[in-house]
Formats: sequence, structure tokens, C-alpha cells
Amino acid sequence: MGVRRPSPFPGLLLVLSRLVVLALLAVVAVRALGVERSSPLVLLVGALPLLLLPAYAVLALAAVLRRRALAAGAAVLVAAHLLVVAPTVGTDLLPAGSVEAPRLRVVTANLYVLNPDPAAAGRALRALRPDVLVVPELSAAGLEGLREAGLLADLPYALVDLGRREETVGLLSRLPLRDVRLRSLATRELPRATVTVGGREVRVLATHPLPPVWVLHRLWRSSLEDLAREAEQVDLPLVVAGDLNADRDHAAFRDLLATGLRDAHDARGRGLVRTWPAAFPLLHLDHVLVRDLDVVQVREVRLPGSDHLAVVADIAVR
Repeated sequence: MGVRRPSPFPGLLLVLSRLVVLALLAVVAVRALGVERSSPLVLLVGALPLLLLPAYAVLALAAVLRRRALAAGAAVLVAAHLLVVAPTVGTDLLPAGSVEAPRLRVVTANLYVLNPDPAAAGRALRALRPDVLVVPELSAAGLEGLREAGLLADLPYALVDLGRREETVGLLSRLPLRDVRLRSLATRELPRATVTVGGREVRVLATHPLPPVWVLHRLWRSSLEDLAREAEQVDLPLVVAGDLNADRDHAAFRDLLATGLRDAHDARGRGLVRTWPAAFPLLHLDHVLVRDLDVVQVREVRLPGSDHLAVVADIAVR
């Protein structure tokens, strides 16, 4: 009888598990230190809540095979995952006054500059009945599609400045806009305005920082830093909405939240939601952030022709 050779599978699985643990520990270190200095690191850190899920399987494997070092590394990753997701799952208690308070529905919808049917997207947005709509990647063709859909008639107050650019960020409103101006954010001109809800003024900052790709990486960080400085200077209830090209696992985004802003998804215990790419969301890029306001509800909506999910936030203005 021949000698039966042991299967190489357990050994191969251990090698792969060790490599996974080492790679994920490196990404966790980048996140902890806030040193996302390259585009790949920005993407990996942004997907960290999903990337760390294999750590649970590795921890179970290490326990079964009694590999202490592997188990220790996997345990660190599991702990890191719990720390990362903890701020995103708690639900804010709504003050009693928020039930009867006037509401402001804010929608942010990246239209996608190459959207093949912006009129269909406009009809979908019109059905959402926004009070304030922020539209990143709004092109001339996109604007015409929104007009064709009747959305501009519903939102007659608008700040859209294309100039010579291919796309811009549009700010459209059902409510009159005051204190309207464009402000510069790391080479981009972005709209700002104030609306009045139930007699109370609310400042709205529409935003779309440059994406953190290759040569634009420093400008991406500068955009978020400029936005944080601007938010600090606002002394009214504040809404920051748009495609921020970042989430709470990026250091610059956490600095923005440190100005007192609260992510609408976090407020309703839905911080693990992903909004990009729309077909299979991996990153949470589209946000409605608020300060001195109460988030009653937040949800995501698929937008025809867009590669992002739109975000709809109902806000109580007490």
C-alpha cells in the first residue's frame, strides 16, 4: 500500500491567512495614523469596514488550528473593526420638539457628467420633492435634462455656475436663497446660501472636493481642510451636502466632523451605508452633514444614469 501524503491545503490556507492579516494590519495602521498619502491607500482606508470582515474567519481558523500568533493578529483586526463601526451604528435620540418642528428635505445627487439620460434622473429627483437639492457633476446637458423633467420649475431658486467648465455643483431650492455666493475650495468654485425654515435661518454649503486620484491627492486633502475651516466660521445651523469623495475613515473627513457636524447616516444608525459605485457600493462618498439640526430620516435612492446613489435626508429645524 502506498503512503498517503498529507493535503497541502491547511498549510496554504495558513500562509494566505498570515498575508491577509499583515496586509490588513498595515491598512489599519494607516487609518489610525491618518497618513493616507496615496490614492490606493485612500481607497483601501475608505473600504475598511468591508476589508476587515475576513478577520473574523481568520480568527476562527487560528483558534481551531491553535495558532496563537495568527489569532493575536486577527483579534487585533476584529477589535479595530469594532472600533471603526461603533460610531456608525448608534442612533441619536430625537428631542421631543423635533416631531412638530418644521422640516427641511435635503437631497444630494451626483448626476454623473456622462449621464446618458439626465431627464430621467430629473424625473426621479422631482419625485423625491426636495426642498434643497445639491447636484455635483452637473453639466450643461445635465442642466437641460433637469429643466426638461420640470425639476427647475419645482426648484426655482438656483445657483449654477458652469462658466467654461465641463461640470459644476448646482444648488437648487424650493425656498428663497439668501446670502448667495460662490466660494473657492481648492481651485473649485462651490455654492453657498442661506434658507429660512420656520423662521430660522439655515446655512447650506454645497460641496464636491476633488477626487483623491494621483496628482489630485493633495488638492483633495486641501479641499476637505478648507471645508472644515469654513464650517468652523459658520454661526448658524449648518448643512453640508454633496459628494465629499471621503468618509469617516479618512483623517481629513474626521477633522471636518470635529467642527461639530454630524453625518445624517450616523445620526440614524446607518453609518455603514455605501453610496459608490451605485452598481455595487463599496465606499460612502455622498453625505448630508448637519450641525444644530435633528436628522429625522435618511435614505438612499438609485438615480437613472448615475454612478452614485442619491441621499435623501429629512431634517427637523427646531
